[in-house]
Amino acid sequence: MKYFAVLSLVLLMAGCGNPQPETDPAINIPAEDVNLEVPASGVNAPNLTAGIDLANQNACRANMYAVAASIAMYQVQNGELPATIEQAMEPMGGSPICPEAGAFRYTVDGQNWKLECRAAPSHGFIENGKANW
Repeated sequence: MKYFAVLSLVLLMAGCGNPQPETDPAINIPAEDVNLEVPASGVNAPNLTAGIDLANQNACRANMYAVAASIAMYQVQNGELPATIEQAMEPMGGSPICPEAGAFRYTVDGQNWKLECRAAPSHGFIENGKANW
């Protein structure tokens, strides 16, 4: 068995004696004409900033949900809306923020409240417990 493994390794390293093809089988052009270097203008690079923006948007929305849940909990426990986000988040020990804009904008008008991101409208808002996304 040991000799079979060594023989297999030697054959793999030697390429089983087959010469390199004269043409590239995938595109059928002579091998010497194949250019392996792609110019920078022709590269389809992934759009990394779009992924980062989407991750920030999702993190912002998740944080808004956490703050909205604390606002609803505060309202149930105290019978009124909190005056500030910090007042609602006091039992948690801090307030989640948007990764891009920092603190959320919280407005209260009687029994209606709105929590929105300062960074971009695309992050959305939560009004009276209902998200707009």
